[in-house]
Amino acid sequence: MSQPPDDDLKALWQGQETETLTMTAMAIRALARNYGDNIRGRIWLGLSLAALEALGLGAYAWRAPNDLMRTGYLIMLAGVGWMTWRIVSKWPSRLPPTEASVAALIEFHRAEIERQGSSRAWLVVTVTPVFVGMFVVLLGTHKARPNMNLVNIAPVLVLIVAWWFAAVVLQRRQAKRRAEQIAEMDDLRRG
Repeated sequence: MSQPPDDDLKALWQGQETETLTMTAMAIRALARNYGDNIRGRIWLGLSLAALEALGLGAYAWRAPNDLMRTGYLIMLAGVGWMTWRIVSKWPSRLPPTEASVAALIEFHRAEIERQGSSRAWLVVTVTPVFVGMFVVLLGTHKARPNMNLVNIAPVLVLIVAWWFAAVVLQRRQAKRRAEQIAEMDDLRRG
């Protein structure tokens, strides 16, 4: 059997101060720079995809068999422009000067994390024009092919529902991660 620890050793061990981790200004600057670079990369990817979508929608609008479908494609094209503008508005701010204090860098990074947040309402406002355009195209398709039934458009409707489900799940996960990052910045600010 093992002996219980000596009371003096136990008191010494329990009386030790807990280690507080602090980050240097250089480490916080690197964290903020990497975060901004990641956001910029995502925005550039979104801009590239928006350009491809604009080309495709423009071609579809040009060759649309009726005016209702053409209108739907143009609404979707305008929606892609609106979505692009909303996403680019999230472009990260410039880092504070190199002589900025640790507190200023923490505050800057925390504000950037908060600014990148998007609620479900932001998501709905951003993508609604694209989906309105899709429904106008579906109405135009029905006008061009009156014998078309729900089975013909069911895959599109399933994809729309799947997109919304995935968007809500991803938005919820990102909100949770953002809250954790903000809590980490608050801990650093207090520490």
